[in-house]
Amino acid sequence: MNKNWSLIKKFYIESNRIFGYQRLKSNCRKRDFVPTLATLLVLITISSTLYWFKNPLWPIVCMTGTAVSMMVFFKSMDTLLAKLYPIEYEQYDIAQQRLSQRTDFLAYALFLQRIKQAEYAPAKLKAIAEYSETLSSPPKPFLINQHFFTVILTSTLVSLFTAYLQKTPAWPTQALVYILGVGSLAVVVSLGLDGFRTTQTRDTRIRRYLKRAQIELEQEASG
Repeated sequence: MNKNWSLIKKFYIESNRIFGYQRLKSNCRKRDFVPTLATLLVLITISSTLYWFKNPLWPIVCMTGTAVSMMVFFKSMDTLLAKLYPIEYEQYDIAQQRLSQRTDFLAYALFLQRIKQAEYAPAKLKAIAEYSETLSSPPKPFLINQHFFTVILTSTLVSLFTAYLQKTPAWPTQALVYILGVGSLAVVVSLGLDGFRTTQTRDTRIRRYLKRAQIELEQEASG
């Protein structure tokens, strides 16, 4: 049974590699990224010009342009995926879903294809999902870092450290460096924790896929 669960996880990982470079390269769809590249070039040109002339609006333009570039990128990716997987988009009406959910629907469609190729029966999928629940560690009943007194003491310690840091001789001249350093560290730690959280919730997402696949296969068998 554990071998089956490992295979199911492999199917899940492969199905979620929608944006894999090799998969996109093999379909020769590089031209679909032209709008994104054009937006980035415009952003870089405008931001550099404003910075060169010391215009105070350049940080706002840079942040706004970055957000616009990301929106253009995600839209371009959705257009590309709709061209690469027209059957899946039609079957699950993916184009009508929210933009943030479309990749999940497409990944599930590819996952179901792998399940059908492996010829798993609905009862087998249910048994695998139930077995996988026994492999997870039990939830911790209490986290000491979330206790009321621990939170109060940690907040007090942060306040004292901030007050001490502002009294150091280097603070007036290097405050921006400290802030940028701590901000960069916060971003890196947040990304790391988010990746760890995503890994922890992966098994739950796989069970959701298995449940959906079980329902669909049962409907196909009865219909």
